[in-house]
Amino acid sequence: MVVGADQKFPSALVVPSFDELKNWCKRHDVPFTSNQEIVKDPKIVDMYDDLVKGYNKGFAQWEQVKKICLMDHLWTVETGEMTPTMKVKRKAITENNRDLIESLYHQNALR
Repeated sequence: MVVGADQKFPSALVVPSFDELKNWCKRHDVPFTSNQEIVKDPKIVDMYDDLVKGYNKGFAQWEQVKKICLMDHLWTVETGEMTPTMKVKRKAITENNRDLIESLYHQNALR
């Protein structure tokens, strides 16, 4: 989900497909024990940064996502971050991750 209204640049909260990501890790000999660990691995962060950079090529400079944060859990209806029809609840996600979003704009870089 892209965030950063009223900020100098867009950032994004990225929820990986953990099943696919774990398969990728196995194929590339990247060890992991948990979702929390896997999203902090430098190889994984670099892979997602590269993916975002690839998508950014289709956007104007001011539209391009500059920073990302890999989430360590899925957004679900049960956690209140998705609707029953699987639509993202932007307000809930923003409120639940306020500190994380703020850190994207007030630290040198999370990722």
